[in-house]
Amino acid sequence: MTVFTKTPFKPSNNKRLFGLAAGLVMTAGAVAAQGTGLRTPVEMHPDRFVNFTTANLLPAGTLRLWVGSHQTAPGKAAVGTANQTYYGGVTYAASPRFQIGIGHSEFHDPPVSPIGGVTSQIRFHTTSLEGKVGLVESGPWKVAVQGSVEQFIFRSPYFGIPTAASNSHVVGSLHIPVSYSVSDALQLHVTPGVSALPDTIGGLPFYGTVASLGAGFSYKPSLRWTTYGAVNVPLSGGNSISSAGAIEKKPVLTLGARFNISPKGALDVFVTNGLGVSPATRIMTMFPDGDQFMVGATMTYTPGRGPAYRPNYRGLAAEPLTMRQRHLQRDGFTLASADTLTPGIFVGRASGGSDGAYAGELQFSPDYDGQIDVSYEKFANDGSVPVGTIPSRAASYALGLKLRFMDQNNGSPFSLSMLAKLGRDRSGSKNGTFFIAMPMMYKASPKLALMASPKAAAFSSKEYYGLGLGVNYEIAPGLEVIGEVTPVSAGQRTVWATGLRYYPKNSSASIDLSATNAIGSEALGSMIGQSDVRVSLGITLALDARGFR
Repeated sequence: MTVFTKTPFKPSNNKRLFGLAAGLVMTAGAVAAQGTGLRTPVEMHPDRFVNFTTANLLPAGTLRLWVGSHQTAPGKAAVGTANQTYYGGVTYAASPRFQIGIGHSEFHDPPVSPIGGVTSQIRFHTTSLEGKVGLVESGPWKVAVQGSVEQFIFRSPYFGIPTAASNSHVVGSLHIPVSYSVSDALQLHVTPGVSALPDTIGGLPFYGTVASLGAGFSYKPSLRWTTYGAVNVPLSGGNSISSAGAIEKKPVLTLGARFNISPKGALDVFVTNGLGVSPATRIMTMFPDGDQFMVGATMTYTPGRGPAYRPNYRGLAAEPLTMRQRHLQRDGFTLASADTLTPGIFVGRASGGSDGAYAGELQFSPDYDGQIDVSYEKFANDGSVPVGTIPSRAASYALGLKLRFMDQNNGSPFSLSMLAKLGRDRSGSKNGTFFIAMPMMYKASPKLALMASPKAAAFSSKEYYGLGLGVNYEIAPGLEVIGEVTPVSAGQRTVWATGLRYYPKNSSASIDLSATNAIGSEALGSMIGQSDVRVSLGITLALDARGFR
């Protein structure tokens, strides 16, 4: 029988993560302040960050799209790779005093360590409808009220509910955030609230009605940087499940920073021990014990037009590009491009080849210097890759984010990006993978481009590191020859790929013919080599959606 208890919060082995975040905050604070002028939504103090709401509201007419994830360190999960929470949503400010939003979040992983001796997967989903109304805006003071109605799904064998079972609840929340502007750069926030969560699940006690009190700050030392932190303390009910299965009270801590990639798009990086991101579940901690910190990132995009919506922070016109520069925005056979697609361009790729391999990918650039990728891939299998080298033989899907920090097309000495992908396979275990790369490109001449890409992939306790090197040479108008090689750690084969890419005249398509020993073209698959040479044929098609913006 589980019981309600109150135990002290223990930071466990998370000092390094929190210290890293603190360093990030101090680094941001050292950036010199810039003039105010007109500001886009991402250049203002946040109306929310991660799992904390403030009294700020978005400017009237703002549409915000956001997507993100936070996870434990690889290898921390009891089974499989790191524990990941994925989420995203849309918010619209209908007036200066009212905004409405919908959001969705998913967690489908085992706990970090056993709960009551059980390590089976837990499925935790929310779909929320939320509204926020500004009540007071007087001098430095702001007061607002936020309410939500949400579908809450929590399935766990520990609670006697299989993850495939139907176990849906309607939950809700009410928060009254108060914000005070100490200066243009610094705001302090206090947010009392209540979350109405289920009292029992599967006949066992659950969190119930949780009254909470949160306090935080947001600091903007410059137009592009915002640092923030918050602590949210439960006052009634419970918000954490212990290793023994008891319902406990633990504070939710968050520390992070936002960097604006462009005046419309921002990247948040943070650490938190909070699991939920919806208004009703933001009080929930990672289980068990609530002392496991996770590192996360979110991308925010706020499309719009007007004097504040500059194309970039370089003070340069990002267009027009030459045809060759546009071609080099597309990825190679095993290496990603260091450039991002032109804003508003959708790219779809499909490929298939020997040994049963196939892949599909959709890429979209919502703004300058940012790109979102969604991919689906089945690895090649010639029988030479040992069992355990990859998570499984099942097809896998992944969500990726690329952010460009340097752009040779617009004044930088070379192009430099950061690419991260999180994915799962479709096996019964739904194994997760994590991939990160730092693509670099130097356009030595109008015909010659040189590439380098340090990259790493991890799943379960496996980690692989590699350094990709590549060349792209235009041997004739619209015809490129591509060569790539990636030495990989952990005794893996050196991966190589070579082939031709052809762009038919007056067409937005390209055709690839390649040979490689890589079992795939995406993330982990681009770092694992096999004995057979795999021949692949692919086609890429671009769609210009800028007319819809």
